[in-house]
Amino acid sequence: MTTQIVTDSPRAAQGTRAIRADRRTRMRLRELCDEVLASYRVAKARDLFDENERNEARAVLARIAPLGPA
Repeated sequence: MTTQIVTDSPRAAQGTRAIRADRRTRMRLRELCDEVLASYRVAKARDLFDENERNEARAVLARIAPLGPA
């Protein structure tokens, strides 16, 4: 990663600040983002939990944090 020091700004009197390199040069981060987006697109088309799992989760939640009288 490369940085540039900016001194031409009004803030230069207060100190310099680093500017990070262009994000497009960070290939590993770009690959990770692409992988996350691809996983999201695949998951959108699938129901990740079946009805039995939902009922079980609702029962666990009711034991942990009951709603009380309605």
